[in-house]
Amino acid sequence: MVVAAVVGVAALLRFAGLRWGLPTGEHFFSYHPDEIFLLRPSLGFAQGDWNPHFFNYGTLYIYLVGLPSVLLGLVPEAALFPARLAPLHLAGRVITALLGTGTVLALYLALRRESRRFAALAAGLLALCPLHVVTSHYATVDVPATFWLTLAFLLSLIGSEGANAKMGALAGLAVGLAAATKYNAALFTVPVLLAPVLSARPCRSGAWYLAVPAGMAIGFLIGCPFVGAPEFLPGVLFELRHMREGGTLAFEQAGSGWVYHVVRGLPTALGFPLVIGVICGVVAAISRPARSTRMSLLWVLLYLAVIGAARERFIRYLVPMMPFLCVLAASGMVWLVQVTRRPRMRVAVSGLAGLVVVLTGLYSAGQVAPYVWPDPRDVAWRDVGPRVYSVESTARVGVVQTPWFYHPPVSPYNAGAFSAPLFEEWNQQMGGPVVVTGWEVQALEGSRPDYFFLSDLESADPVRLGTPEALSFMAELEEVYESQRVYEQGRPPFSWLGPGRRWAPPDWLYPCPRITLYYGPRE
Repeated sequence: MVVAAVVGVAALLRFAGLRWGLPTGEHFFSYHPDEIFLLRPSLGFAQGDWNPHFFNYGTLYIYLVGLPSVLLGLVPEAALFPARLAPLHLAGRVITALLGTGTVLALYLALRRESRRFAALAAGLLALCPLHVVTSHYATVDVPATFWLTLAFLLSLIGSEGANAKMGALAGLAVGLAAATKYNAALFTVPVLLAPVLSARPCRSGAWYLAVPAGMAIGFLIGCPFVGAPEFLPGVLFELRHMREGGTLAFEQAGSGWVYHVVRGLPTALGFPLVIGVICGVVAAISRPARSTRMSLLWVLLYLAVIGAARERFIRYLVPMMPFLCVLAASGMVWLVQVTRRPRMRVAVSGLAGLVVVLTGLYSAGQVAPYVWPDPRDVAWRDVGPRVYSVESTARVGVVQTPWFYHPPVSPYNAGAFSAPLFEEWNQQMGGPVVVTGWEVQALEGSRPDYFFLSDLESADPVRLGTPEALSFMAELEEVYESQRVYEQGRPPFSWLGPGRRWAPPDWLYPCPRITLYYGPRE
């Protein structure tokens, strides 16, 4: 009953608001900027071309979404692209949410041999884990890769006690499937290989160390069958170069990557109560010779060391750590109760552990709210759109950049650079109702569109960095327009349990941009 309740809560949080930002007739692309790249290969699958031609990420998730979508007729005809993508997007999100929920069950199964109570606590924490809940709403690779990692964790704990070669091969197979979803998941090979010696009773076997890499290679080839395609290596190298060189303004002048993840990413991802539980869990992992906690600690430290060296620091990069941080937190809570001698103190400590669970659940539920509340982009466009696109209207609307996910749907072609040629053709055919100014004061003064939208997801970092062009442009907006209105959802419930909007990495804010409308140009 407890396990069923935990899985039920996990599913409820992950499926609530799953239709957020789906494509409509007003915007052909969703409000998540990465989804289209993972879903577009499905159009080729429908035409019989099984090479995704996109290898920036592993291709297993692309197939997991694309194959059933083709069979169910959810893929629009190529001639209609990019219209009618909503069913394909929703299919991808459903698969992500299912795998996210399945990860909770897999974590319980991995730990129940050690203790059913411990397993239920860790699985419950993952069910409520804010970052895992949030990213389970997206048709992206982070949650699916984490499912395969958790399955590898389960198989490792079962097989490593006797260094069973068969189980080692299966654990390696799961790691290979994870790497075929998100390449850096291959790092999990290290804790899997070391699993037999990460306990008070180490067990060594040469067969284990041969079986794990062999299984991993097979799993990777299953998930990435086109590794010999000419696009494969350039795709992988592009992603490596992107991580090394960066380019996202939010991470410019942001200090050390490791400090950024620890000080900003993890508190936002977990909430303050669960962070305290994890800190206790690190102490417990050192004190208690349990294979599960030591594997978890090793993975967290190894993975954090790698992603902290990158220039890009999106919060989604932390998702593969979430089940293992929940293992550490649960271990820390159990350890604190066990080391407390006095009965009254033990009751108090147990109550504090329960409070961590409750507060984490409240923080997570608050982060789901933006997915079910009206989106600021849609609300803003309902006010302005009819004034721009009515039959008699000659009004124009301005934006700084080619319409993208953080703008109201001023054009149906809202995928930034990806849809820029389609947008430009559409805008010309429509008579130029959308003015793209860049951060150029002269362009604004010369065009003076009737309405101008500015999203904080595009303006906050230029302002933080003191970019002269952006500062001058925003000052000019104040001069050109008499009035302004801000569209935002307000603070999510229980947001005080985390660092808040100011400290959140940019992808945490995808569902809740702050949109400022400038209107009433001065004569």
